[in-house]
Amino acid sequence: MKMFKSLSLIPRIVSPFQKCYSTDLISLVGVPRVKITKGQNRYLLVNIHTHGFTKYGRVIVRGADVDNHLAIFDSILEELEPEGICAKILGGGRILNEPDNKKIKIYGTSRTFGGADHTRTRNILQAWTTYKDFKITVKQ
Repeated sequence: MKMFKSLSLIPRIVSPFQKCYSTDLISLVGVPRVKITKGQNRYLLVNIHTHGFTKYGRVIVRGADVDNHLAIFDSILEELEPEGICAKILGGGRILNEPDNKKIKIYGTSRTFGGADHTRTRNILQAWTTYKDFKITVKQ
């Protein structure tokens, strides 16, 4: 009888682990970590997570040749909200992307969202296969 009582506790023990490794969290892996265009761009450093699971997030970089950083944020929300993914802006700045010369310069700050950690942005870009061989400079 004691064994049956112990076995009845298993669903309560396993349930939190099922939430941590649900298919919703796996959808974060399908989101590309870097999307920037050629030339001078404004960019945002964004922490994304599945709604309700703020511990299990991922940091992404998004950049575009737009008038302000808010336009980038709007495009991020259009991309991620249908999948149930939330976004928190960590900051922004500018990226000068020269793919012909294999150089990237990260600098500046966003008036709307504040400054991003450019070193963290550089590390994300260097981890991305497209920009692995680029010379990436950071100006604080």
